[in-house]
Amino acid sequence: MVAGAHTHTDEISTSGRRRESDARRVGRDPWDEFFFRFLDPTRTYSCALWNHPEDTLEQAQLNKIDLALGKCDLRPGMTLLDVGCGWGSALLRAMDTRQVNTIGLTVSRSQYRYVRDQLARGHPCGRVWLQGWEAFDGHADRIVCIDAFEYFHHDSYGEFFQFAHHALPVGGVLLLQTIVGYHRDGRRAHAIEHTGIDDAFMQFLTGTVFAGGPLPAPTGRDPKGVTAYAEDAGFTVTVTGIQAMGPHYATTLDHWASALHEHRDHAIELTGTGIYNAYIRYLTGCADYARRGHIDVMQFTCTKPGTPH
Repeated sequence: MVAGAHTHTDEISTSGRRRESDARRVGRDPWDEFFFRFLDPTRTYSCALWNHPEDTLEQAQLNKIDLALGKCDLRPGMTLLDVGCGWGSALLRAMDTRQVNTIGLTVSRSQYRYVRDQLARGHPCGRVWLQGWEAFDGHADRIVCIDAFEYFHHDSYGEFFQFAHHALPVGGVLLLQTIVGYHRDGRRAHAIEHTGIDDAFMQFLTGTVFAGGPLPAPTGRDPKGVTAYAEDAGFTVTVTGIQAMGPHYATTLDHWASALHEHRDHAIELTGTGIYNAYIRYLTGCADYARRGHIDVMQFTCTKPGTPH
């Protein structure tokens, strides 16, 4: 997920802004420090994958990254573009295990500095750019976008898939992992009970954490789902190219909420009580939503059709 894309303007108090200013003067970013209170050592802010119940959160995150990279059919020397690269765990893993060149895109200055410093420590084949995908005019052999799509404004979904299709060669792959939500017809089809309390929580999510608008639907045309946007841009998405990970998302959120609660005092010192309470509500509420089927996390393998030369 793109940590720098969250909306917190209404949450930060005057004292919280003062703490943020003080923290920046001594060279650390309070938002990074806040997220690091509950993320694993890889600093991966996206749904993990438990291959075994005894896996740690760190191992589960590596499992997820390896799954995504495996679906990309990466080969040594290829260039992988990571859209919304966060603190760089996927692109670092790709260089270490797949011997590829990488380009990371982030709109967060602190993430950019962090990834830049990591790359300077022995990863000459990696680059990170402080920009969004809209400003990228290059090409890549493969693209990953892992839990950043839900932060895009829904009006830009079609443009994103067109951008990815243009940036990839024939036979190229876009691996998209995103949180998806079920709208009225989807809830009805999956027999998901929905109440006014659920409406209030979704309004909270789209007003604070996912400020781009309603979460995208996975499939369908009304409303338009992820697969429809991809296919309209020219990608092929097969049924076997869609993998649901909802239970793993709930478990990931449980780990994050537990760790954030454990570091409550430090988290509040960094960003204020309002932010801490909002994130606890987000983490615990989304875990409940995932278990009840209201939301899911899915990986979509989108292939640009044709035979590579």
